[in-house]
Amino acid sequence: MMERQKFFFLISGEYETIPMAELKSVLNILDPGHELVETSPTKRILVINTYAGSAKAAVERAAYTKLCCRLITVTETSKEIVLNSVTREDIAEIFPEGVGKFAVRGKRIGGAGIDKTSIERELGAKILNLSPGLRVDLENPDSLIFFISEPELTYIGVLAHSKPKNFFNDRTAGRRPFSLPSAMQPDFSRAMVNLAEVRLGGSILDPFSGTGGIMIEAGLLGYDAYGVELKEWIAKGALRNLRRYLPGREFMIVGDARNPVFRNNVFDAIVTDPPYGRSTTIPSQSIRSLLSKFFEESIQLLKDRGRVVMASPVEVGLEEMTMNHGLKLLGTHLARVHGSLVRKVVVMKK
Repeated sequence: MMERQKFFFLISGEYETIPMAELKSVLNILDPGHELVETSPTKRILVINTYAGSAKAAVERAAYTKLCCRLITVTETSKEIVLNSVTREDIAEIFPEGVGKFAVRGKRIGGAGIDKTSIERELGAKILNLSPGLRVDLENPDSLIFFISEPELTYIGVLAHSKPKNFFNDRTAGRRPFSLPSAMQPDFSRAMVNLAEVRLGGSILDPFSGTGGIMIEAGLLGYDAYGVELKEWIAKGALRNLRRYLPGREFMIVGDARNPVFRNNVFDAIVTDPPYGRSTTIPSQSIRSLLSKFFEESIQLLKDRGRVVMASPVEVGLEEMTMNHGLKLLGTHLARVHGSLVRKVVVMKK
């Protein structure tokens, strides 16, 4: 049986807590028995004991996880120490036959003051010296030796998987067939879906679906995604988007989230960005009234232990509503959107 191994994951530094929470949620789905071994000083590198397939799938599924490597070693960020940390035994494990093509690449984060280029060159030369049967191939290596240097520590491993740089480009709000000025971007939408921790193949409802961004990411992750939108012209625009990215799976209806048309206990999660996320001119009291009515009517749609992941401006007070409607608060995350708009993502459980 395949054994778990230590992998290190590089997560985005765009938000303080969302990338780490998202990766943990994704691995809770893919490998519930995974173990977080350590978190780096910058909190952008996580060493996790998990299966190789789960590690690769996590990079593919998580919005804010950039890459993962099978861990060789962790060492101090010093050129001499880094060069000495890779041993003959390490290379023999990577290339058991003593032949193959490799390359060395590195990345500096958090202001690390190390000469990345010279380490790439000198570490490559050392590996060739340790195993003369190998050769360098920068374009198509069999294995990529990858290191990430923070100011204090350097993590060295074999690249297992990385997310393409343009992964979200085709789905950014401005490139969809239909968009609104402040539509949520696909990376943020995907992270919200992942925070719901829905089992593979489960069902997700977005009762304030707008242009359909959350539905698109949920559908691409393999979930059955259903949407409700109050305004018909927006719902029609969302249908155009769904036909582009999820052809044949356009589960959108025009309706009011406060008066659900679905049966009870049918959804694994509700993931949504209510109207205040797109129109902050709604008075705060009206927002609270809208959400109170929504919670009152819609929580019953969730299966037992189902989750609600909701975005809101910080001043709305979703935590209080959570307690008032019998939900358990699992976590909150802050994200600056632009200017003075700070969005709070709240994760709740039925």
